[in-house]
Formats: sequence, C-alpha cells, structure tokens
Amino acid sequence: MPEQRIAKRKTHTKSRKGCAQCKQRHTKCSEEKPRCANCTRLDIQCTWPALTNGYSASPNPSPGGHSPGQDGPLVQRPDTAEPVDVFELSVPDMRLLHHWTSRGYIALHPNFSRSSDMWQSRIIELGFEHTFVLHGILALSAVHKASFLLPGDRQDLLQQADIHISQALNTMRRHLEAPSDETAIPMFVLSSVLLTYNFASVQEMPEDPIRSFHHCFMLLNGIKVVIGPHWDRLKDDPILSQMTEMSSVTTLRALDELSKDETHLEILRLMGLTELVLDVQDKTACIEAIQELHVIAKRVRHVSSDRDKYPFLFLWAARITKRFLDLLATHNPVACIITVHFAALLAQAGAVWWVTKWPRWLLAATQSLLAVTPDLLGWLDWPQNAINGAPHPNHPSSATRDTF
Repeated sequence: MPEQRIAKRKTHTKSRKGCAQCKQRHTKCSEEKPRCANCTRLDIQCTWPALTNGYSASPNPSPGGHSPGQDGPLVQRPDTAEPVDVFELSVPDMRLLHHWTSRGYIALHPNFSRSSDMWQSRIIELGFEHTFVLHGILALSAVHKASFLLPGDRQDLLQQADIHISQALNTMRRHLEAPSDETAIPMFVLSSVLLTYNFASVQEMPEDPIRSFHHCFMLLNGIKVVIGPHWDRLKDDPILSQMTEMSSVTTLRALDELSKDETHLEILRLMGLTELVLDVQDKTACIEAIQELHVIAKRVRHVSSDRDKYPFLFLWAARITKRFLDLLATHNPVACIITVHFAALLAQAGAVWWVTKWPRWLLAATQSLLAVTPDLLGWLDWPQNAINGAPHPNHPSSATRDTF
C-alpha cells in the first residue's frame, strides 16, 4: 500500500494556481473560476489565494457561498495604498438586501418615519463603501426574516446571519486595532447594528436570560470605546444626525428641564432595596444605577410619541458602572430587580420585534431567581404589571401594523 501511494504522487501534477480548498486537501484543482470542479462536485465554497500582482491581499470567496469567520477579500485600489473590503452579492444575499430595503428597515424602530430614509438607503450606501457594514445589515435582515418562520424552519436564515455577522466582526476587530477617523462612522453604525442583532438573534427564550441580557449590556458599553474618541465627528455627520440627536447634550438638557420637578415613584422606591446590600461598593453601584434609571424614566415621559424612545433608554445601560455589571453577571438579586425595572421601561416604550420578548424573559428569570427569597418578590409587582400590560405582538408583522 505505501508503494502505491508513492507511485501515485510521482504521477501527480501539482496545481500551482489552484484554489485554497484543493491545496488543503492535496487534490489537483481544475482551476476553473469562480468555482473549480472539485468544489462544485462537493458543493463547498471555493476560495482563491492572493494574486501576485499586489492587488489582492486575501482569498476571494466565490459567489456560491461565504465562509463563517472570514473577512471579505481586501482589494488594493489603484489610486490609494489603502485596502478596502469587497464581496460579491450572491442570490441569497440579494434576497436579504431586498428584504431589508422593502420590509426589514421598517420594523427596526417603533417610529420608523423619522429614520426610514437613513436605514433604507443611506446606511446601505455606506455599506457599499464599507462592506463590513453591509454584512451587518444582511445579518440583521436574515434574523428579521427568520422571525416570521416557525422555529424549525429558521435554520438556513440563521446560518446566513451567523456567516455575515462573523465577517462583519472580523473586519471590525481589524479596525479596532488601527482606529481612524475614516472608519469612525461605519464602525459606529456597525456597533448599533450589532447591539440590535444580539437582541434579535435570540429568537427563543435562552437558558439564562439574565446572562444573555448582561452580554448585550457589555456590548453596549463596548460601543463607548468605539465612538469615544470620534464623538465630535459623529454627532455632526448628516447621515447619523437622526441617531445622535437623541443623546445630544442639548436634547438631554431640554428633557431634564421639563422633568426637573417630577418623580418616578416606582423607580425611587428601589432605594429601600439597597439596604439589603452589605458591601459598600456594591451598595454605591446599585444606588448610582437607580439614580440614573430615575433620570431616564423621567426623561422618556417627555419624549414625543413620534420619536424613538429606545436611544434614551439604552443610555442607562451605557452609563451603569462596571461594578453594577459585575453584580448583574453574578445574578445578584438586587441588581436583577433594578434591571427588571429598566426592562419594564423598555416594554412601555413601544413594541418592536427585536426587543419585545426580552422584558418578559428577564422578568420570568428574576422571578425564578427570587423563588428562594420570596420576601423579595414584592419588588417585582410594578415591573410585572408594566411588562404584562405592554403591547406584545405575537408576530413581527403585527408590530409593524400596530406601531407604524
């Protein structure tokens, strides 16, 4: 047997310009592009090594498929030394893009009219310039499309979503290592898409909703790292104006002035809960989280009905301290109760498909957590009433009809 193998290798003609898959399998490649005969027969992706002329810096995926965990190819523009990401849209990708521009973008926010043009066309145009943004949009489109299907029919779309989000994240990590003003805007957009994607991609109640919610909070705090050094440029960009105006100093001051003499008693009463926290630093972290949540709760009362309240609400998650996040990660009962009150405010802000299930999931998980300390269950009365009384569409399409 060994002699036969040796004889075979002597007659084997090496494929020096073959695809990466054939080289990895030590198989002769037909060198047919975009998909060689072996990859076509096996129905696998077909990628090609870098060209030697200096224009391609990484394998080029065939139109027949994408590879999870790989970036799109980097192509050198003739007029610049900077590589840019490109990829060819397959038919499934084009279907996702069509779904997004015709339907998906509408369901992104409770009040889509103010931001429809941005998410339907402007962000897509940005994605054509920075394709990692387009990968993120296609991932979000896939999970939105999957949410219309029964759980057993979602797998193909969710796999597409995972592939696209992996490609977007790989490129994002590269830009995080070498941040620049040029990529600040697309990085901010992708960060916002990633936050939505992380909420939306969990379509059935997770095993540990509290831990999953904490993960989304950590992602939101990571966005601060991305936008921090570039905020002055971001807030003045015409594409992002509708996203950043909600958190502008002028807007927040105006809301604070309108609500300065008000109180949100259900939130303020949580101060009594902090007496159960023994560690001084933990108590401080909980008090600060309650105070910040009280400010947020008062503000949203004065946000007009034609505006999206979610950007105001998620400011709370972006401002809570690491100490509080650590308490939530360890399922500290006090931190969980405070967070359920935040979830109640989310539930009251308007039904939107990517977040509408989370308040109920978080409430159920916290009720289960407090089963061993039933004296604390009374602290969930108000959020339970608020969450159960909030609109809860059975289907994403009903959210679109009711809200828009």
